[in-house]
Amino acid sequence: MEAAANETAGGSSCSNTMVSGTGNSGQLELIELLPLEYTRGLSLTRFLAASVPKSLGTVFIKFLATHSPLGQEFIHLKRVRPSPPPAAPGTRLDVLVCRGDVEPPQGVIAYLNANDCGVCFSVDVSTYAALTRAQLADFSPPWPLTYRKPSFMPLELTAAAREKYAQLLRRAEQVGAGRCACVIVDSTGVEIAAATEEASAHPLRHAVMVAIGIAAKSFSDGAVVEHDVPSSSSSKRQRTAEDVYLCQDCEVITTHEPCIMCAMALVHSRVHLIAFREPDPGFGGFGGAVALHTCQSLNHQLRAFRFLEGR
Repeated sequence: MEAAANETAGGSSCSNTMVSGTGNSGQLELIELLPLEYTRGLSLTRFLAASVPKSLGTVFIKFLATHSPLGQEFIHLKRVRPSPPPAAPGTRLDVLVCRGDVEPPQGVIAYLNANDCGVCFSVDVSTYAALTRAQLADFSPPWPLTYRKPSFMPLELTAAAREKYAQLLRRAEQVGAGRCACVIVDSTGVEIAAATEEASAHPLRHAVMVAIGIAAKSFSDGAVVEHDVPSSSSSKRQRTAEDVYLCQDCEVITTHEPCIMCAMALVHSRVHLIAFREPDPGFGGFGGAVALHTCQSLNHQLRAFRFLEGR
């Protein structure tokens, strides 16, 4: 866990996409906590480019693929763009040759000279690939990019889902009555655990840990139970073959950001989503001190959201 924590320190950021729900304190916005690469702004790298006749473009690009490949770190860049004015439209192409901090290969220079293409010139290109459509719009103006939709995309919540999470937050606040609290629901929305922190009884009995323990008991008993909370549900839930992990595909709502210990417990329990209201910059595991939900070395990733007061 220490290695994972070190890897993800400071590794998440708030998405600009906000969704609303009504909380105890009025209007709340639910913000997905995304990896930094999904929210970072434009960063530029200097390249050298050559202007060639359009008729030479295909041949020159094939020549560069052998003599001056861009490398995997720049696979997001298109190799060519139409030359801007004063070149006549449709007559010339600008082609990326190499990074600006290295000299073009002698073979490339000889090729350009042999075809009267002139000398290379400097252009700025996006250092990073665009992972969202918004980034594509921001990163493309300096030089065109190839957009490859990543396997992980920001989660688009429906209005019904936003309201559901707002209601679950109110439920957690009711359960906690001013203390840290956690509510866990299964993939169908049925509450399987609700708990408050019990650190006064034992330092490890944080609300999330207590709630996971309740979930374990509900699976073993086939019944949904609550801990230190007046019963509000008589739902029954039998464990099935699909329940490989205690909270697989469950959703967790907490009043406070889970600490690193609790965050790792949720990762190991295979929850689908965590949403919390109060951040914990000192010890939080989902963007506070570290961001375990963005750690690619872990064998499970989950979605993390935070409730914010409406602005």
